[in-house]
Amino acid sequence: MPNIQTTVKTCSKCLINQHYPKIHFDEQGQCSLCSDQKTFHPLGEEKLKAIFETARKKQAVYDALVPLSGGKDSTYILFLAVKVYGLKVLAMTYNNGFLSELAKDNIRQAISITGVDHVFCFSDKQVQQKIYREMLLASGDLCGVCDIATKAHILKTASEHAIPIILYGTSPLEEDSFVPDTIQDLRRLKFILRQSKQFKRREINDFLIFPRLNNFSLSYRKMTGRFAREVRPFFYLDNQSDAAIGEIVNREMNWKDDGRTYSRHLDCVAEPFTNYLRNQIYGYERRRCQFSNMIRKNELSRDEALKLFELDRVDHLPGNYRQILQQLNCTDDDLPKILAYQAMQFENKVSRMNQLFAVLMQVKRKLRTLQHR
Repeated sequence: MPNIQTTVKTCSKCLINQHYPKIHFDEQGQCSLCSDQKTFHPLGEEKLKAIFETARKKQAVYDALVPLSGGKDSTYILFLAVKVYGLKVLAMTYNNGFLSELAKDNIRQAISITGVDHVFCFSDKQVQQKIYREMLLASGDLCGVCDIATKAHILKTASEHAIPIILYGTSPLEEDSFVPDTIQDLRRLKFILRQSKQFKRREINDFLIFPRLNNFSLSYRKMTGRFAREVRPFFYLDNQSDAAIGEIVNREMNWKDDGRTYSRHLDCVAEPFTNYLRNQIYGYERRRCQFSNMIRKNELSRDEALKLFELDRVDHLPGNYRQILQQLNCTDDDLPKILAYQAMQFENKVSRMNQLFAVLMQVKRKLRTLQHR
């Protein structure tokens, strides 16, 4: 593996390199993410409890929906919801076609131990394969379309069961784990699919479930109660370390990992391949972002993170990549086309309403930060 410290300029404190969007380094070689690091201020457990109490007052069959992937964070959220806060929970899993056997085992264990109801959600398999394939060939990415489909099924499930809140396992640790492209934008996705001329409009709309949804309309529907409120408990609580969460879910939920220290996305067998693609296309990827955040939180030293990062070999094709390509009706001959994607190529196709919403949310976050100073 190339020495990332000498071949590409890399932060002297974390692992973020010069390819990260809008990054810059000071005279000591420290990146702007480290220099501008903000102290995490949880919103407070009392506020979280108040949200739960409001949900209980709805007297619905279920107080909360927990999307359960079989990974560490979602399993921990289910543990908190049921075992700590005593909520009536429906758990749901979107089967994206790449769900690992380990994740399925973790889901079964979590459901058995908590005793909650659970549903699997599916898209039409043929349409799903075609859409995933086209997005991979045209944009070098699978994760964005998978996130879009997962979110649609979460909203649909919560609506069908009149569930007042959805509990996500998103944590502050993942805030810097995204590519510069707006890969979860519906307008961008629809443009790419329509360019291929392989899809009927009905196929796309059925896959998306809510094809006209944007962040403003989503926010309005949540405010008016047409959609469930989205809650991220990690942002309300004093966060446990990644290792501590692993110990809790292992002990309380019989959760198992894949043997990788600080592993993430073990629920998806395609994740190593998509991480390789991100490394090749953008020059950085999830693990680099994840480890960098853990260094800033003092959960890992830089030397420890470097050793773990090198074990991942993100610049090599993973052993199962042909399995992923075959599942999407692709071959090795398609790899050059996939890797030829130019970053931000479709960014001018992103919803302007979503762009405006993002600006407003950024202003809101800055105002919240000023309140804590």
